[in-house]
Amino acid sequence: MVKKNDDMNKFFMIGSVFILSSVLLLYGIGTSESVYAQENTDFTATLSGKEVIPPVKTDGTGIANFEVGKNSLYYQINVLNAGKIISVQINKGAVGTNGDAIVTLIESEDNDVNLIGNIPTLSGVTSTTQSSSSFSASGNVNVADFTGPFKDTTIADLVKAMQSGETYVNVQTEDYPEGELRGQISEANER
Repeated sequence: MVKKNDDMNKFFMIGSVFILSSVLLLYGIGTSESVYAQENTDFTATLSGKEVIPPVKTDGTGIANFEVGKNSLYYQINVLNAGKIISVQINKGAVGTNGDAIVTLIESEDNDVNLIGNIPTLSGVTSTTQSSSSFSASGNVNVADFTGPFKDTTIADLVKAMQSGETYVNVQTEDYPEGELRGQISEANER
Protein backbone atom coordinates (compact mmCIF):
# COMPACT_ATOMS: atom_id res chain seq x y z
CA MET A 1 0.00 0.00 0.00
CA VAL A 2 2.85 2.41 0.78
CA LYS A 3 4.42 1.70 -2.65
CA LYS A 4 1.17 2.74 -4.37
CA ASN A 5 1.04 6.06 -2.44
CA ASP A 6 4.70 6.82 -3.26
CA ASP A 7 4.05 6.17 -6.95
CA MET A 8 0.97 8.38 -6.84
CA ASN A 9 2.88 11.20 -5.06
CA LYS A 10 5.65 11.01 -7.68
CA PHE A 11 3.04 11.13 -10.44
CA PHE A 12 1.39 14.25 -8.95
CA MET A 13 4.78 15.88 -8.36
CA ILE A 14 5.89 15.29 -11.97
CA GLY A 15 2.50 16.44 -13.27
CA SER A 16 2.65 19.60 -11.14
CA VAL A 17 6.16 20.42 -12.37
CA PHE A 18 5.05 19.85 -15.97
CA ILE A 19 1.99 22.11 -15.58
CA LEU A 20 4.02 24.84 -13.85
CA SER A 21 6.70 24.67 -16.57
CA SER A 22 4.04 24.89 -19.28
CA VAL A 23 2.44 27.93 -17.67
CA LEU A 24 5.81 29.69 -17.34
CA LEU A 25 6.72 28.85 -20.94
CA LEU A 26 3.42 30.23 -22.25
CA TYR A 27 3.81 33.36 -20.13
CA GLY A 28 7.33 33.82 -21.50
CA ILE A 29 6.14 33.46 -25.09
CA GLY A 30 3.34 35.96 -24.49
CA THR A 31 5.63 38.59 -22.98
CA SER A 32 8.61 38.06 -25.27
CA GLU A 33 6.95 40.15 -27.99
CA SER A 34 6.73 43.20 -25.75
CA VAL A 35 10.26 42.63 -24.48
CA TYR A 36 11.45 42.35 -28.09
CA ALA A 37 9.61 45.55 -28.90
CA GLN A 38 11.63 47.41 -26.28
CA GLU A 39 15.00 45.87 -27.26
CA ASN A 40 14.89 47.03 -30.90
CA THR A 41 14.54 50.74 -30.43
CA ASP A 42 16.15 52.32 -33.50
CA PHE A 43 14.09 52.94 -36.62
CA THR A 44 14.63 54.88 -39.83
CA ALA A 45 12.74 56.03 -42.92
CA THR A 46 14.30 57.24 -46.16
CA LEU A 47 12.05 59.95 -47.62
CA SER A 48 11.38 60.48 -51.33
CA GLY A 49 8.64 61.57 -53.70
CA LYS A 50 8.53 58.20 -55.44
CA GLU A 51 7.14 56.60 -52.25
CA VAL A 52 4.16 58.98 -52.10
CA ILE A 53 0.86 57.47 -53.31
CA PRO A 54 0.52 58.57 -56.11
CA PRO A 55 4.24 59.35 -56.69
CA VAL A 56 5.36 62.99 -56.71
CA LYS A 57 8.09 64.40 -58.95
CA THR A 58 10.37 66.33 -56.59
CA ASP A 59 14.03 66.96 -55.98
CA GLY A 60 13.32 66.60 -52.27
CA THR A 61 14.88 63.84 -50.17
CA GLY A 62 15.19 63.20 -46.51
CA ILE A 63 15.69 60.84 -43.63
CA ALA A 64 13.85 60.35 -40.37
CA ASN A 65 15.42 58.51 -37.46
CA PHE A 66 13.60 57.33 -34.36
CA GLU A 67 14.70 56.04 -30.98
CA VAL A 68 12.11 54.52 -28.69
CA GLY A 69 12.19 55.12 -24.96
CA LYS A 70 9.96 53.59 -22.34
CA ASN A 71 7.42 56.42 -22.46
CA SER A 72 8.33 58.42 -25.55
CA LEU A 73 9.58 58.37 -29.12
CA TYR A 74 12.55 60.60 -29.97
CA TYR A 75 12.84 61.70 -33.60
CA GLN A 76 15.34 63.50 -35.81
CA ILE A 77 14.16 64.55 -39.29
CA ASN A 78 16.29 66.08 -42.05
CA VAL A 79 14.85 67.14 -45.42
CA LEU A 80 16.70 68.63 -48.41
CA ASN A 81 15.40 70.37 -51.55
CA ALA A 82 11.72 70.19 -50.64
CA GLY A 83 9.06 72.86 -50.48
CA LYS A 84 8.12 74.66 -47.30
CA ILE A 85 7.02 72.12 -44.69
CA ILE A 86 3.50 72.46 -43.30
CA SER A 87 3.35 69.10 -41.50
CA VAL A 88 5.36 65.95 -40.79
CA GLN A 89 3.36 62.96 -39.57
CA ILE A 90 3.65 59.28 -38.86
CA ASN A 91 0.82 57.50 -40.65
CA LYS A 92 -0.51 53.96 -40.34
CA GLY A 93 -0.21 52.13 -43.65
CA ALA A 94 1.72 49.39 -45.40
CA VAL A 95 3.96 49.95 -48.42
CA GLY A 96 1.88 51.18 -51.35
CA THR A 97 -1.14 52.20 -49.28
CA ASN A 98 -2.22 55.47 -47.70
CA GLY A 99 -3.42 55.58 -44.13
CA ASP A 100 -4.52 57.83 -41.33
CA ALA A 101 -2.13 60.01 -39.37
CA ILE A 102 -1.35 58.52 -35.98
CA VAL A 103 0.90 61.29 -34.67
CA THR A 104 1.89 64.72 -35.94
CA LEU A 105 5.59 65.34 -35.39
CA ILE A 106 5.75 68.86 -36.83
CA GLU A 107 2.97 71.26 -37.75
CA SER A 108 3.38 74.92 -38.59
CA GLU A 109 1.45 77.36 -36.46
CA ASP A 110 -1.69 78.86 -37.95
CA ASN A 111 -0.84 77.36 -41.36
CA ASP A 112 2.23 79.62 -41.51
CA VAL A 113 4.44 77.43 -43.66
CA ASN A 114 7.65 79.32 -42.86
CA LEU A 115 8.87 77.58 -39.72
CA ILE A 116 11.93 79.80 -39.28
CA GLY A 117 11.49 81.63 -36.00
CA ASN A 118 8.26 79.78 -35.19
CA ILE A 119 7.91 77.03 -32.66
CA PRO A 120 5.78 74.22 -34.08
CA THR A 121 2.56 73.49 -32.22
CA LEU A 122 3.69 70.10 -30.92
CA SER A 123 5.08 70.60 -27.42
CA GLY A 124 7.70 67.84 -27.75
CA VAL A 125 9.72 69.61 -30.45
CA THR A 126 13.14 70.58 -29.14
CA SER A 127 14.54 72.26 -32.23
CA THR A 128 13.55 73.14 -35.77
CA THR A 129 15.10 75.07 -38.62
CA GLN A 130 14.07 75.56 -42.22
CA SER A 131 15.67 77.40 -45.09
CA SER A 132 14.03 77.75 -48.48
CA SER A 133 14.93 74.18 -49.45
CA SER A 134 15.92 72.28 -46.31
CA PHE A 135 14.46 71.45 -42.95
CA SER A 136 15.71 69.84 -39.75
CA ALA A 137 13.76 69.04 -36.59
CA SER A 138 14.06 66.91 -33.51
CA GLY A 139 11.84 66.25 -30.55
CA ASN A 140 9.86 63.75 -28.51
CA VAL A 141 6.40 62.27 -28.90
CA ASN A 142 4.36 60.91 -26.01
CA VAL A 143 1.22 58.77 -26.06
CA ALA A 144 -0.85 61.90 -25.39
CA ASP A 145 0.12 63.03 -28.91
CA PHE A 146 -1.34 59.91 -30.60
CA THR A 147 -4.41 60.43 -32.81
CA GLY A 148 -6.68 58.47 -35.12
CA PRO A 149 -6.35 54.68 -34.88
CA PHE A 150 -3.60 54.99 -32.25
CA LYS A 151 -5.45 57.23 -29.81
CA ASP A 152 -5.41 55.57 -26.36
CA THR A 153 -2.58 53.16 -27.27
CA THR A 154 0.96 52.81 -25.94
CA ILE A 155 4.49 53.36 -27.18
CA ALA A 156 4.84 49.54 -27.29
CA ASP A 157 1.87 49.42 -29.70
CA LEU A 158 3.58 51.96 -31.95
CA VAL A 159 6.83 49.98 -31.82
CA LYS A 160 5.02 46.80 -32.89
CA ALA A 161 3.45 48.64 -35.84
CA MET A 162 6.84 50.08 -36.79
CA GLN A 163 8.48 46.64 -36.58
CA SER A 164 5.82 45.08 -38.79
CA GLY A 165 6.14 47.72 -41.54
CA GLU A 166 2.73 49.29 -40.90
CA THR A 167 3.89 52.90 -40.47
CA TYR A 168 5.40 55.60 -42.67
CA VAL A 169 6.55 59.20 -42.44
CA ASN A 170 4.60 61.69 -44.55
CA VAL A 171 6.08 65.15 -45.21
CA GLN A 172 3.44 67.62 -46.39
CA THR A 173 4.52 70.85 -48.04
CA GLU A 174 2.87 74.00 -49.32
CA ASP A 175 3.06 72.69 -52.91
CA TYR A 176 2.03 69.12 -51.98
CA PRO A 177 -0.40 69.29 -49.04
CA GLU A 178 -1.14 65.54 -49.29
CA GLY A 179 2.57 64.70 -49.19
CA GLU A 180 5.74 65.57 -51.07
CA LEU A 181 7.96 63.00 -49.37
CA ARG A 182 7.24 59.64 -47.83
CA GLY A 183 9.25 56.82 -46.32
CA GLN A 184 8.26 53.50 -44.79
CA ILE A 185 9.58 53.11 -41.24
CA SER A 186 11.76 50.06 -40.62
CA GLU A 187 14.24 48.88 -38.04
CA ALA A 188 17.52 50.72 -38.49
CA ASN A 189 19.57 47.52 -38.57
CA GLU A 190 17.54 46.17 -41.51
CA ARG A 191 18.81 48.77 -43.99
